[in-house]
Amino acid sequence: MFGDDPVTDILSRFSRPYSTTLGGFSFVTNLIRDAFDPTRARPKEVATIPVKKQTEAPMPGVVGFSAKEEPGFEVITCAEPSARPTDVSRSSPLSSTQWSQCFDRDGRVVDPVQVKKLIFRGGVADDIRQEAWKFLLEYYPWTSTAKSRVDIRKAKTEDYFRMKLQWKSISADQENKFSSFKEKKHLVEKDVTRTDRCHPFYEGEDNPNVQYLFDILMTYCMHNFDLGYVQGMSDLLSPIFFVMQDEVDAFWCFVGFMNHVHENFAMNQEGIKRQLSEVASLLQFLSPDFNHYLESSSADNMYFCFRWLLIVFKREFNFPDIMRLWEVVWTGLPCKNFHLLICVGILESQQETIMRQRLDFTEILKHVNELAFRINVEDSLNKAEAIFLQIQRCALIPACIAETLGLEHNEAQQDDSPPSSPDVS
Repeated sequence: MFGDDPVTDILSRFSRPYSTTLGGFSFVTNLIRDAFDPTRARPKEVATIPVKKQTEAPMPGVVGFSAKEEPGFEVITCAEPSARPTDVSRSSPLSSTQWSQCFDRDGRVVDPVQVKKLIFRGGVADDIRQEAWKFLLEYYPWTSTAKSRVDIRKAKTEDYFRMKLQWKSISADQENKFSSFKEKKHLVEKDVTRTDRCHPFYEGEDNPNVQYLFDILMTYCMHNFDLGYVQGMSDLLSPIFFVMQDEVDAFWCFVGFMNHVHENFAMNQEGIKRQLSEVASLLQFLSPDFNHYLESSSADNMYFCFRWLLIVFKREFNFPDIMRLWEVVWTGLPCKNFHLLICVGILESQQETIMRQRLDFTEILKHVNELAFRINVEDSLNKAEAIFLQIQRCALIPACIAETLGLEHNEAQQDDSPPSSPDVS
């Protein structure tokens, strides 16, 4: 379809499953190539993940759709938004000393809600991240004891290797007669060899850590037959295995992450479509002037947020920053879908540039793509929290936004009339 160019090949290969269900792909493909172009320059620091041409795992393409064409889309008209707090700040990461004080004598977390609040406020220190992520990603229940966690890990280890043996036992002859398995295996193999290969943990020929990525992702295909492997999943696994540095632990933490974001990789793309629609609604409510500009530029479909949402900002931040962002998001605080408020905050930070330079849709897409590794994670988290507090303090909140953020139902507008957000002192 596109010839041998590696960027266009990314999109043409992944578009096939969707072509029979959703239209307009070829138009959108031309517009999003820059967003997934692996040739763009990256910062050359150890903590970042520079990408060389043809070395980064490809990303799925975007199927054409408009958020405002979705059934039940709520038209939002907005007066001047409520005052946004300016005193939001971050704290120091949860330390090993603080972490040890969170457990009782049986090794049970005394107050999981408080622990999550501390993690939301500052993340976790490097030396406890491996253990803390197991709770955040539901490997260990918050109510588990030290003894029960030993039993849990033993059972999960047995489950993992049982599933791994299932695909390892498939012979070459069987594989040749099992086309879907063969295709998945080839795709996983191709992707892991191009995932974060410039990071010290994965660089170099015959790096065993790359093989672990392959084994874990193939085992996930056995764990979730319906979803299997989809391009982009290797991006989500890579930091998790870097933190865990253990095949079993990384697998089950990855499973926990995928339990929350699996809709991002569904064939019908309903999860991504819904999130793009929700970002559009939030921006329309909070920044009507910016939203009006995007509408006039045919850019209010929010396609430029696609990569952010699909792999939860993985390619926008270096390893230390994405680990911090993820662990904050995994707390589920201060609301549902906090990552959408991060999207809105980053977009608002670019509002002046986009509007002053009169960027059209293609130029906005290129501009957003070039923000990678230049976004301050702490500022982004602060701004997202301030946006939440701004919405929470509004006297009248559109029902769709209240539902998106999980606010109390009585805070939302009940009728179907166009909502507005009055000033709140």
